[in-house]
Amino acid sequence: MKRIYLVCGTGIATSSMLRSKIQDFLEDHGIRATITQYRVAELNASRIDADVIVATTIIPPDIRQVATVLDGIPLITGIGQDKLFQDLLDVLRK
Repeated sequence: MKRIYLVCGTGIATSSMLRSKIQDFLEDHGIRATITQYRVAELNASRIDADVIVATTIIPPDIRQVATVLDGIPLITGIGQDKLFQDLLDVLRK
């Protein structure tokens, strides 16, 4: 099963919005994944086991070295949402 981390500043509001949209998208495409929400301050590069991180905040460079990071802002604004979903599919289908 694939693992997705949703990361925002507080790990509550914005990542909850992302979670809902991503879950619906994954269900529509028959992809099973575990989705976990985090505050950016909780991330530790040595403990990352996600296939992809979808973030609405700046992710430190050490985290970017161990996981694919996608910008989650398009899921909030709607601008570029299709591209983000395609990028997410590309990562999860590897």
